[in-house]
Amino acid sequence: MHRTLLTVASLAAALLATLLTTDASAQPPGGRGRGMGMGGMMSQASLVRQEAVQAELGLSPDLKAKLAAELPERGPGGGGGNPRDMSDEQRQKWMEERRARNTEDDKKIAGLLDTKQLARLKQIRVQALGAGALMDESIAKELSVTDDQVSKLQSAMRDMRQGGGGGGNPGEMRAKMTAKAMEILDADQKAKLEALKGPAFDVSKLQMRGPGGGRPGAGS
Repeated sequence: MHRTLLTVASLAAALLATLLTTDASAQPPGGRGRGMGMGGMMSQASLVRQEAVQAELGLSPDLKAKLAAELPERGPGGGGGNPRDMSDEQRQKWMEERRARNTEDDKKIAGLLDTKQLARLKQIRVQALGAGALMDESIAKELSVTDDQVSKLQSAMRDMRQGGGGGGNPGEMRAKMTAKAMEILDADQKAKLEALKGPAFDVSKLQMRGPGGGRPGAGS
């Protein structure tokens, strides 16, 4: 499984590159990205800052203030710029730095939310990730994703990247990737994934973050 998780990390980088290529040409000015966000980069911190999620979790004003203080909005790891302009090696490093930051933020969130709130936040994240949930190491481990399945996902990502995916439409590409991921999972894994999602949450209410840490089209 250790080798599988390492491969999942590289797969996440490939997915990010695919989405960046599409989003660069198809994101409407000032638009609001919807779907799964930037692959496996939709963190708990980016979600818990949002009003729709805070309302779903029933956070008090005092807790909202504590979260804002503990989880300030930040740009890309190390100030490395936009991953769209990076080489594959630079993008991999950027993702590793961001994962380290997310791990630190997750510890802070776990210390502030109660058990029920934390469980619901994790469910919302799985829904927000879409197909990107399979590129998340902890979720891949829980679903027992195999090396063979990772290889099939990598192949699907390459085909979409080379073939233009959803014809330049990010939403269509994400839908195709989600459908492909569901084809690759077995029945037991699909059932586990559905359980991880919990009750349906309207992800269209989410402000999906662009690769630089800000909202798409916001110029940040």
